[in-house]
Amino acid sequence: MSYFKPLNSNENNLHIIRASIDNTGNITKPSINQLPPTFTASRYIDLTGNTANCITINYPSIYNSSDIPSVFVESQTSSFMYVSNKTSISANISSSNGILSNVDIAVIGTKSSGPVFAVSNRGWKYSTSQTNDNLIYSDMLVGINTDNPTFNLTTAGNICFIPNIVSNGSINNLNLLNSYINIIDIDTASNTSISLPTSINDGQLLNITVGNITTQNINTITLDTSSNIINRISNITLQNSGDTVSLCSYENSWLITSVYTKPPSIPVINYNQLNSSNYNFNNINNGLLTIVNLDANLSISLPTASTYNGYVIEMVIGNIANISNNNSVTLLPTNIISRNSNIILSNISDKIKLLGTINGWLII
Repeated sequence: MSYFKPLNSNENNLHIIRASIDNTGNITKPSINQLPPTFTASRYIDLTGNTANCITINYPSIYNSSDIPSVFVESQTSSFMYVSNKTSISANISSSNGILSNVDIAVIGTKSSGPVFAVSNRGWKYSTSQTNDNLIYSDMLVGINTDNPTFNLTTAGNICFIPNIVSNGSINNLNLLNSYINIIDIDTASNTSISLPTSINDGQLLNITVGNITTQNINTITLDTSSNIINRISNITLQNSGDTVSLCSYENSWLITSVYTKPPSIPVINYNQLNSSNYNFNNINNGLLTIVNLDANLSISLPTASTYNGYVIEMVIGNIANISNNNSVTLLPTNIISRNSNIILSNISDKIKLLGTINGWLII
């Protein structure tokens, strides 16, 4: 029979065995695999030489040795006498001519629910040491869909995940394997790189999240993806509270299932600013956006583009000093690919962007 029990207990439970035995001494109900292994029945010969009217039921090593269980025996066809002790029952009818058949028995006795120690049953608790008498210990393996647990499982009150909370300066990579949720507080003035430890069991879920940021500097946590992360080439940078990466172990490596990083701040664009009256090509040839304020007409003939292969220039009209003068910027088609006419910028926000190639300037 199977028992689910706490191993440390000084409590006893009532243990009941019920069975039916036919006139040949065989157990008919329940099936033998539903009875304790030491429970047996057999015929014996009494002093008169009869075998049909005598039966013995044995149940050694089942009940507490200090108690005699209560026994109830009944036959549908005969009246009889029986004697019981701690481990067996002997039954026979008073007449040697009768047949003891269809016997139903019930044995009720005390049985410890576990090895008896000085500590009473106070529930289940895991521990790595067995030297503290104030704790309950168990070597019972409890897993999910297995009798050998692979990952730590802890419940406290409501079923929830207990996070592993560490600072970015004291991360123990192996501890990441023992927790599903890992919250990393950025509280040291240094960037941190994490290389995940080798995954042991397929299917483990791992979550890494940035918690509080208490330093003035903008520090980062970089997840190094070059070693054992399958589906990512570039590293993952976590630097804002709430930035999260989720992974699942697979074939001794990790698969990234999701990445969440807060959008970066809107970048500040550096730009040039000049008046059309003091234009110089070198003032716009630095890769920055150039804001041209119109205070005079300006005509531009771009230099040979092959000298500036790969360079980008970009201009936009900003302020117009005197609208009544109708000032403008005119780009002559010289050296501009597929352009035969002038390009005129005369209104606020008129804009052009060009790329230098070996064949000429290309409007992009």
